Amino acid sequence: MKKYRHLFFDLDHTLWDFATNERLTLNELFDKYDLRHYFKSFNEFYERYVPINASLWEKYRNWEIRKIDLSIGRFHQTFQTAGLDNIEMAELFSNEFVATNSQKTNVVPFTFDLLEYLKPHYTMHIITNGFTESQKVKLERSGLKPYFKKVFISEELGVQKPKKGFFEYALKSCNAKKTESLVIGDSLEIDILGAKNFGLDHVYYNPYSIPHEVPVFKEIASLHELIGWL
Repeated sequence: MKKYRHLFFDLDHTLWDFATNERLTLNELFDKYDLRHYFKSFNEFYERYVPINASLWEKYRNWEIRKIDLSIGRFHQTFQTAGLDNIEMAELFSNEFVATNSQKTNVVPFTFDLLEYLKPHYTMHIITNGFTESQKVKLERSGLKPYFKKVFISEELGVQKPKKGFFEYALKSCNAKKTESLVIGDSLEIDILGAKNFGLDHVYYNPYSIPHEVPVFKEIASLHELIGWL
């Protein structure tokens, strides 16, 4: 096994359990804002929200919309599918979602086992496209922060994964060589192809074993698989 010096971890869905935390937060807000008057159930609300959110995130990554269009628009558009056209309510909902969601502490299985194993041997960093105000709180509240030397957030860098400029900036800031660096992430398009196109070894965390035809350096279904491999 080749020896790396720097490990660059994605945060959401790779270490911090975004899916679980997001669903818990939205369920709380669904009840608080009494959305049962507009949606038959929370599941109906959530199933409408997910594709809208994903579409707006893609536009945001491509600089087609502003941060505010994403953060408020995802809820405003979801509300509109049920006949609720209230932009002020969507803004309040959005602000509360970001503040509440970042306080959640669920992490992906084996996260701390892996980080404890890696800490004595590697310098570890976070690379994320999330919002600055939420990502820093997530790291602090979940107990992840002490494991990482540097945190690279696209909003602060002015460039997002999978752009080469993001990875170039991160490596230069760490004085890290490509041959000494490894990227670990859950998004095939954002983390893995971004790393691959920049010439970095990479680990694709694919917990549901979703089929794909992209050749990757290494693929895992559990973070536990990295214990012993690294």
